[in-house]
Amino acid sequence: MHLLRRRALALAVSLAACAAAHAAGSAVPTGPLPRTVVPSLVQLELRIDPKQAGMSGTTRIQADIAESTDTVWMHGRGLTIRSARARVGKKTFPLRVSQVDPSGVLQLVSSSPLPAGKATFDIAFDAPYGELQGAYKVKPDGRDYVMTQMEPLGARTAFPSFDEPSFKQPWEVTLIVPKDDVAVANGPETKTEALPGGWKKVTFKRTQALPSYLVAFAVGPWDVVQGPDIAPNGDRTAPIHLRGIAAKGQGGRMAYSLAHTPEILRALESYFGIAYPFDKLDNLAAPDFWAGAMENAGLIVYRDSLMFPDQTSSVGRRQSFWGTSSHELAHQWFGDLVTTRWWDDIWLNEGFATWMGNKIHGQLQPQAHTDRGLLEGAIGAMGADSLASTRRVHEPIRDYRDIESAFDGITYQKGGATLAMFERYIGEEKFRQGIRKYLKAHARGNATSADLINALAGQSDDPAAVSRAFFSFIDQPGVPYVSVNLDCTGKVPALDISQQRYVPIGSTASADQTWGVPMTIRYADGNSVREQKALVTGKQSRVELVQAGSCPKWVMPNGYGAGYYRFALSPTLQAALNDSFDSLDQREQRVAADSVTAAYGAGTLTPSQLLAALPRFANADVRQTATAGMTATGWMGEHLLADDKAREAFHAKVAAIYRPRLDRLGLSPKVGEAEDDALLRSTLVEFFAIDLKDATVRAEMNRLGRQVLGLDGAAPQLDAAARDLRDTALAVALQEGGATAFDAAEKQFRASQDAVLRTELLSAMSVTHVPALDARARALVFEKGLLRRNEIFPAVGGQLSDAATRPALRDWVDAHFGELEARLAPAGAAMVNLYSAGMCSDAEADALQAKFGPRMEKVEGGPREVEQTVEAIRLCAAQKQARTGLPLDFAKR
Repeated sequence: MHLLRRRALALAVSLAACAAAHAAGSAVPTGPLPRTVVPSLVQLELRIDPKQAGMSGTTRIQADIAESTDTVWMHGRGLTIRSARARVGKKTFPLRVSQVDPSGVLQLVSSSPLPAGKATFDIAFDAPYGELQGAYKVKPDGRDYVMTQMEPLGARTAFPSFDEPSFKQPWEVTLIVPKDDVAVANGPETKTEALPGGWKKVTFKRTQALPSYLVAFAVGPWDVVQGPDIAPNGDRTAPIHLRGIAAKGQGGRMAYSLAHTPEILRALESYFGIAYPFDKLDNLAAPDFWAGAMENAGLIVYRDSLMFPDQTSSVGRRQSFWGTSSHELAHQWFGDLVTTRWWDDIWLNEGFATWMGNKIHGQLQPQAHTDRGLLEGAIGAMGADSLASTRRVHEPIRDYRDIESAFDGITYQKGGATLAMFERYIGEEKFRQGIRKYLKAHARGNATSADLINALAGQSDDPAAVSRAFFSFIDQPGVPYVSVNLDCTGKVPALDISQQRYVPIGSTASADQTWGVPMTIRYADGNSVREQKALVTGKQSRVELVQAGSCPKWVMPNGYGAGYYRFALSPTLQAALNDSFDSLDQREQRVAADSVTAAYGAGTLTPSQLLAALPRFANADVRQTATAGMTATGWMGEHLLADDKAREAFHAKVAAIYRPRLDRLGLSPKVGEAEDDALLRSTLVEFFAIDLKDATVRAEMNRLGRQVLGLDGAAPQLDAAARDLRDTALAVALQEGGATAFDAAEKQFRASQDAVLRTELLSAMSVTHVPALDARARALVFEKGLLRRNEIFPAVGGQLSDAATRPALRDWVDAHFGELEARLAPAGAAMVNLYSAGMCSDAEADALQAKFGPRMEKVEGGPREVEQTVEAIRLCAAQKQARTGLPLDFAKR
């Protein structure tokens, strides 16, 4: 097809340009490396002592040289290269190595050209341990551990390599480690040899073809727990050996996660019709880890809190295990078995795993209602996707700074929602056949967006049209906004549909944009509810409701909430839908609520009209619908009310909307209650206690929080507050208890290695809003050896929530910018969020741009973070200007 040919041509031109630049020796390849040298096997030997400041090693790379060259490009960042040579045939070529770009591009130069043919490169090097990327060291319990996080650019900080997804080859890994330490890697251990001086050499089985970002290993005094073997399934006739890896003394806490991993993996095998692609499966519970988890082939790494729930844990923690594990195991096929060719297609990994993880989690745990979670993620992504500076799902990657930006809600949630939308349109079974076809065609290799889309569209009734529609969602930014009117004047009722891009008040984005929108339309025809699918294209279109026997009573243009688009109904249709709200599917109720909040954001609904709609949502069965619009009330309270007295009166009216729902739930869990009830109670209790400052709820949370902290004469009782409410109880107790409560929380924090409790205590210490205590919380960040690096944001995050505490936090970020950037790498761009919270004027946007634009210029993900934050501040200012002076009444409008 035309789009496919265009992409193929663009890729050919890009590769030709790279080759030409290489031949001329005139440019450093900061994007994809030239294919002049392609590895076929990497043999990696590392000498790792976790007690030291770094490691040493050798890399032997067997490769094919396509044409004679005196320059080879690889990756290595911050390495000390001790020696490098190439051998082609019987001749050895010494290589001069230098890092020639901040992204970690290595230039290896030979004094005489390397001939075409098969070559072996040998490189000896030293590498310092990184900061939560590459190979890095953690010390959670006084002991030293080394572990890895290679995606996206960490591998080049650990060893020289061809560090990009398109280079995919087997790896042979050997680790030389202290004799009493445990060593694990992607493959199963094949041999251990004792070495002089208290060392041992551990050799691992050669892996299947993998890109460098999926290479993983860990060394230290780890607990190794045998999980249940995963029994044969389908074409897989041998069991899979499952293990848990955890810090010393923590292995016993993995019983729940190991017990339930097999059913997730088997469900994925059944869906794909392809056996688990690797030789073994280890789940590693990381004591300090920036991401939630990482899908390394055969050695998946999780934050330890995700691996340690049990039946007594909060609903949120247990659901987080199921959801994250389903996501990471889905990656073993999407990302590991088949790998994207370049970072512009990372949605093939992450968007797919988001969609697939929700599907499998929901299949195995229907009470989790993961379809609602997927929808909520899509609605959240629409917020970022409404910015003029948003990016495409399939976004060109210019250089290394853009790669980190690709791991965002557009990739994960919009990518996942787009897949769900086309699954609904094509049909679930046909869609699965397309997935299987794609995986089998590209197994152990690389693929592109076009490969997946064409495999899926090929299962539809109109492959060309569906392919064009799919590309319209990944190749352009923004959220479709469809306006719908019903015409019953003809023989057949019809919908007149127009579409444009959704733009909020103050946006500089053009609304002149269209998509191929696969709509599922549901409508009331007499006593029946019918549905019809339509692929809507162009600015104006007409869809006849061919099954309708009469003029529909109501129309839902986003049936089952399956579409990644927003809608606006004509006034008559909107009133009819409001009157029939209880007749809608539960997901349809959520998108109906979103259509109201979106209209408010676009300026077609006043604050009072939005407030008048909230009671209808608050009474909905689904918790996500019940709380829709709640965030908007917080924004109104902060930005549209001039004094505390007016704010208190406003909060009282907001509380009256949600109090009946909270009263029905009660402040204590009930035996056998639905998981959604527990989660909704948690949300409402936090809203009433922290945001609305409700005296009754605060008193109860304070009582419970004081018991947890042991402030009333008794020993601390960690289970005094229900697990789903303990974070709020602690926050209130710290706000009410002052320095005495802070001291007690800090004492518990210093004594605990429980990641969940530590985060709850830190978060509570960060929301006191007492200047002296805020300063103490910030000081914890730089106390040597105290905080895990993923605890930095909980330690100060609460100070973002109060206008009075933000200036001191900004001054602190300014004063410690360099230290924070180093400690937060590779997520240093997040400092922009710490600084910008609450900003809502053009002057503040200008000041932020001036201060952080230069600072973030070379930070991974930094330039886009600054651009989008500045735009968000300007949109807030435009919203504030448009709404200032308008009434905030709660009467029905």
